[in-house]
Amino acid sequence: MMMPALDSGTVAMLVGMLLTYCRVQACLLALPVFSERFLPVRVRVALAMSITPVLADYATLVQQPGAASHLALLGGIEVLSGLALGGLVRLFAVALDVAATAIAATASLSQLVGVATEYSPHPIGGILHLAGLALIMALGFPLLVCDMLRESFLLLPLGGVPDVTRILPLAISLVQRGFVLAMVLAAPFILGGFLYQLLSGMVSKVMPALPVVFIAAPGAIFLALLALVLLAPSIVLIWADAVLDVLQTDLP
Repeated sequence: MMMPALDSGTVAMLVGMLLTYCRVQACLLALPVFSERFLPVRVRVALAMSITPVLADYATLVQQPGAASHLALLGGIEVLSGLALGGLVRLFAVALDVAATAIAATASLSQLVGVATEYSPHPIGGILHLAGLALIMALGFPLLVCDMLRESFLLLPLGGVPDVTRILPLAISLVQRGFVLAMVLAAPFILGGFLYQLLSGMVSKVMPALPVVFIAAPGAIFLALLALVLLAPSIVLIWADAVLDVLQTDLP
C-alpha cells in the first residue's frame, strides 16, 4: 500500500516543528530545573512536546532541507543552539551550589552542607538546592523560559548558526557574576570562619595548654547552624532573584 505524498506546505510545517522541538528539548535538558535527575525523562520529553506547537508559530525556517543529511545538520545546529541557551542559565544558577560548598568549607559543616552528589548527599545543601529550584518555579521560571525561547526564535531563525563571538563573552561574564554572587551569599559564613580561626589562634598563643579545639569547635558549629537557619531564606531569595534577572535582561 503506497502512502500519499505530502504537499510542500505540510512538509515545511513538519520540518519546522521538528527543528523547533530540537532546540526546545536541548534547552530544557540544560536548564537548572528541567535537567535535574529526579525529573523523569518522559516528563522532560512531554514538556518539550507541549511547548513546541506554541513556539513553532514564532520560528521561521531559513531554507528547506534538500536531503536527509541536510535535515540532520540543521537538527544538530538547533540542538547546539538550545544547549547554549540553557547552558548559559545553568552556568549562573550553579552559584547556589558554589555558595553551599563555600559555607561547608568555612563553617565546619562539610558533612551537612555542600554540593549534592551521588556519593555525598549533603542533606542541608540538598535542601538549599531544592528550595532554590522550588522558589524560582513559584516565581514564574517556566513563563520566563518560554519567553526566552520565543525571543530566541525571533532573533535566530531555524537553521541559523549561533554567534560564538556573542555567546563566549556572555558565558564568561555569567561565570564571573555567578562566583561573585556565590561569595556574597556565603560571606557571613566565610567571615565567621575567619574570625573563629583568628580567635582560636590567639587563645592558643595565650594558653597553649588549653584544648581550644574541643571547647570552641562545638560553639562554632552551633553558631554556624543558627546562622544557616536565619540566613537560608535570604540566601535562596537573593539567588532566585538573580537567576530570574539574568533570564529577563541578559538572555537570549
